Amino acid sequence: MKTFFSIILLALSFSLFAHEGGHGDVEDGGKFGGVLSPIVAKSEAGKGNKAKFLYKAELVRSAAGVLSFYIFDNEMKLMDLKDFSPEIAAKLEVKKKGKFSYVGDFKLQKNGNHYKGQLPKIEYKPFNIDFFLSHGKQDLFVGFSNLD
Repeated sequence: MKTFFSIILLALSFSLFAHEGGHGDVEDGGKFGGVLSPIVAKSEAGKGNKAKFLYKAELVRSAAGVLSFYIFDNEMKLMDLKDFSPEIAAKLEVKKKGKFSYVGDFKLQKNGNHYKGQLPKIEYKPFNIDFFLSHGKQDLFVGFSNLD
């Protein structure tokens, strides 16, 4: 009986964290106190760690809900944004009754060496934000999961 419960707990632990790292893992810490996630080609979104990491993104949120989005190369050097899109489209999902559901879109605008914008009011936590941007002619994707 003890073995049975151990197997059940082990099986549940895998499903509990299934979405964590679903967009890929980044080992470095953020330079501005935020969370990091890899930027990949939009065509590789959903491949997790199997996708080729092109850049790294750091998302910083102030207490007032202002988001700052920084882009780094793979050595964590801040990128010049001149060849990146002037704004970033974002899709917001919240977790309700155990399932993530789409809430809406918002945008971040270039602001010097980063992007900046207001996070919409969120009633449920945790939440996910998927960002869509471009670098030259290449469409890019970065997802931040289980934020609170």
